[in-house]
Amino acid sequence: MGYTKWTDELKKRVQELSKQGLDSRNIVEKLYDETGVYYARRSVQRYASVKAPQPHNDENGHFSIEPQYSYGSDGKVDDIKITAKYLLLNEQTQKTPEDILEYLNLDVNDWRIMSAIPNQWTTPTDSGPKWNFQLKVNVKPKLDNELTPQDIVNLFKADIKPYTVKQVARDTHNLVVPLPDLHFGITSMLDVKGHLDRLLELINKGYKTIVIEQLGDLFHSSQMWSSQTLKGTLVDEVNMVQAVEDAKQFFDVLVTAALQNSTTLHIKQMAGNHSGNMEYMFMEYLKAKYPQVVIKNNIQFRDAYLLDNVGIMLAHGDLAPKNLPMLFANEFGGVWSLSHSREIHKGHFHKEKIVDEGGVISRQLGTVKPNDNYEIMNGWTLSKKELYALEYDSDKLVAEWHV
Repeated sequence: MGYTKWTDELKKRVQELSKQGLDSRNIVEKLYDETGVYYARRSVQRYASVKAPQPHNDENGHFSIEPQYSYGSDGKVDDIKITAKYLLLNEQTQKTPEDILEYLNLDVNDWRIMSAIPNQWTTPTDSGPKWNFQLKVNVKPKLDNELTPQDIVNLFKADIKPYTVKQVARDTHNLVVPLPDLHFGITSMLDVKGHLDRLLELINKGYKTIVIEQLGDLFHSSQMWSSQTLKGTLVDEVNMVQAVEDAKQFFDVLVTAALQNSTTLHIKQMAGNHSGNMEYMFMEYLKAKYPQVVIKNNIQFRDAYLLDNVGIMLAHGDLAPKNLPMLFANEFGGVWSLSHSREIHKGHFHKEKIVDEGGVISRQLGTVKPNDNYEIMNGWTLSKKELYALEYDSDKLVAEWHV
């Protein structure tokens, strides 16, 4: 379907039909009968309920909405931005874009957040300090042809035939394959082929349990049509369509071999600062294609799991890096108390560093990603390019494989 010009008369007709009690599906059919054109249902939903943003305040009088309108050369409104100032949220928890839009009484299918500037402080109360969160938010309407997160999930899942294999374990040991900062888009299949070949040789030995850890920044960009990180920082231009294909080929080979040579295969996901949104969608693709794999699709800042008696905490590595051992003990007390040995696996800095922090082995892992222009400009080109595989018995690390 091509681009449709929504005239004032057409918008008015949609609102008239909506007032008559017709839902969006019936309005689409009614418009087709009248004009011979099928209009996008999402646009019909938008114009059926369109109204000017209304300023309102929260119970403390600190929240306000100020609409700002931009006008085209024809004098008509072609862009609306809403600035929400002093958005106070009482819980000290991470807020998703959907949470913020819901608080603003805006439909997530019709609006998207352009920027969000956070701030936080405490206010003393009789029951202890109260956390206050402030967000200054800019939003704008979505275009008719703009993909929603669910649209992207559907693209990843399109035409997927679930793949199953006969699993055979030939060992009592476990194997962990950490994959930090692959940055597909900068990295290609040619860059990882040699590492993948050596990794497959190791996997073919057979293991009881294999864990693949996706430690963040699987892709270089968080967008398909422009190269930028989740925070909007512009990065080197990359072909994201090819990046997705390279990632699919890499994981299809790796997951198939791991399934064939283990009793149980787990994939653990940690969102990176470059492409956390794309990584989440990619894990949904793997879930659909490989139903035998136990996949934990995670958008939290940290996670932890038990591998027999070995406790492993995961993080991308960009947030609270100095506090991770204590956060491990406090946030994942069950894993901590049951483990005989403890490790932290992280990436982000693109160089290897292993530290014993009070009995917790903290592994900052490097990357096989080729140097991009930003790294070359700053001279960050000296780190070795390696993948690792870590072999454990039931209680501890027994071998570190450089592949």
